[in-house]
Amino acid sequence: MTRAHIKPTLCLLLLFMILMLPAGLLQAQSAGPVVRAVLVDGEITPAMAAYLTGQIDLANDEGAVGLLLEIRTLGGQVDAAIQMRDAMVASSVPVAVYIESRAISAGALIAIAADTIVMAPGSHMGAAKPIPDDPKTVAFVSGEFRSTAEKNNRDPQIAMAMVDETIAIEGLVAAGEILDMTAQEAKANGYADHLASGRAEALKALGWDSATLVQGEMNFRHRIAQFLSSYTVASILLTVGMLALIAELFTPGFGVAGTIGIISFALYFTSGYLAGYTELWSAAIFLAGIVLIIIEIIVPGFGIFGISGLIALVVGVVFSAPTVGQGILTLMIALGATVAAIPILIKLFGKSRLIQRMVLSHAETVANGYVHTRTERDLTGQTGVALTDLRPAGLVRIGSERVDALTEGGYIARGTPVTVVHMQGTKVFVTTRDEPESGS
Repeated sequence: MTRAHIKPTLCLLLLFMILMLPAGLLQAQSAGPVVRAVLVDGEITPAMAAYLTGQIDLANDEGAVGLLLEIRTLGGQVDAAIQMRDAMVASSVPVAVYIESRAISAGALIAIAADTIVMAPGSHMGAAKPIPDDPKTVAFVSGEFRSTAEKNNRDPQIAMAMVDETIAIEGLVAAGEILDMTAQEAKANGYADHLASGRAEALKALGWDSATLVQGEMNFRHRIAQFLSSYTVASILLTVGMLALIAELFTPGFGVAGTIGIISFALYFTSGYLAGYTELWSAAIFLAGIVLIIIEIIVPGFGIFGISGLIALVVGVVFSAPTVGQGILTLMIALGATVAAIPILIKLFGKSRLIQRMVLSHAETVANGYVHTRTERDLTGQTGVALTDLRPAGLVRIGSERVDALTEGGYIARGTPVTVVHMQGTKVFVTTRDEPESGS
């Protein structure tokens, strides 16, 4: 690096360090009562949960008179919403939510967890049926809604009806439907304490209008993690990484595909690390899995490296996700897309040297000196030499005969001395032997 580049680089590093500071440290200290405002906008992710937990800690540390969550979300990951719910319930500072437009699915749980709910006219909340909607998952999520409602003295049946379509409430929701309440319905049923048009009116209704409002902001780290930890983005990153890795194996040397794969995997694991739910060991196991699979492809063997590599990949992905279930689902999507793309890659890059090492790509014909025979004689115990690579099928010479033979699952290279271990009908099974065949 030249001296001309040092100053700009240091400036960029300084800017990055400033952006990584918690947002609360960048806020000026205010005299008098303080209300901290936090925006819950977009998909509920582990990164958002980490951000909200930090903001609640700041509100408690600075002795704020209240914490206002402004909600506009269609939901997101249930585990992240539960983490946010737990942080709100544990807060010593009163927590209020202002639903500007909608608090759907996981967002409804966050709203119910607040001490006070304020809704804007035209807003709505509910529709929290989980996906998948098997009985176990529905019971679990319904229990979270019920216990949260009971904690804040709200009708638990209404909360459960947002999740479980078997619950009917006269005049509100019929059986077979999921409850989604308008602001007026919520107010009439005790799920909205106030209606307010705008944040200023909401603060006045809460009695916080005379306090100094401190707006919490996501720092650079949280913004990056929020985007990358989105369920959709995480699935795309893992899929692109696997496809790029496969494409790199089909092409000679290290090129664009390999670079894209490394970047995709790095972003996938970095998002989880920044959001606080991924440990470095899971990324290390995933990397080890890739290395083992490459070794299996390059070095013929009995599949030990390949099987170990696949297990490592699964463990790395599953345990780097917020939950085991989400990790399995993300992995299945990525593997499905990868398997579907392999025939296309073979068609495009099937002539690569690596693929020729992986599969037998040339015909062994009479013109090339290969003449095979089937034998019904018992050749068990006889010795010979492999005339072709056995993967596991190939040709061997037993005495003066050329015979089709099979290994018992392993790989035998051309020219290797072999012994016939047993026969099944006309099938000849061979294994390697230590001493070379004389005259071979």
